[in-house]
Amino acid sequence: MIGRGTKITLWCGAAAVVLLGIAIPVVLPTSDNGYTDTALSAAEQALAQVRTTQLMVDADVDGKILPPYRAALVWQARNTLATAQSDFTGEDIPDEAAETVHNELAPLLAEAGGEIAAVGSAVDAGRPAETVLSQRMRHTGELLAGFLERHR
Repeated sequence: MIGRGTKITLWCGAAAVVLLGIAIPVVLPTSDNGYTDTALSAAEQALAQVRTTQLMVDADVDGKILPPYRAALVWQARNTLATAQSDFTGEDIPDEAAETVHNELAPLLAEAGGEIAAVGSAVDAGRPAETVLSQRMRHTGELLAGFLERHR
């Protein structure tokens, strides 16, 4: 039979192991591989959202999108991109190679976010504005795809 003091000691020890298992990865600095993985994931998410939204804008120009669907798609794209940006900017930059990756990707993520945010204004402005936005999104998608090709 285990005494009360032993039980308390075991429970405290178990709690300490769990806390250390959670705290150590959070406290340790980001490795170069970890940073690159996060950057690639953010770039993949941004590319997916830019291309999906660009296809939706093209379909809207052709009159094939209903406003509720457009609103839901844009909301999802903004939310997904914001999460990817948050994950990317939340990582510490471990070295110069990672800083180069950061300096290349950060403006692309900002551009993608701005373009997705501009969908509502472009729709309100009419087809010419949507067409210009679609072209900008296609270009940003190509830049994101190029980033992924270079860093995989």
